[in-house]
Amino acid sequence: MAEWNELMEGKLFITDLGADREVQLEGKDITLGRYAVWAPIQNCDRHQIVEVGQDLAALQQKYQVPDERVCKLG
Repeated sequence: MAEWNELMEGKLFITDLGADREVQLEGKDITLGRYAVWAPIQNCDRHQIVEVGQDLAALQQKYQVPDERVCKLG
């Protein structure tokens, strides 16, 4: 866990959940966001999801998250 804390503690990061997932909501087909942006919670050692989306590059640019803080599901 020390490595994780060194990399992510107090920093924004993005998780890649893998393949796109299609769902039906109110009769419409939609694609669920593949990438989740996590931000640190103030006065806490945890993170919360602040945005989910499909465009990794746009999320990285918006939140200034470098490639080394994009976590891919193995």
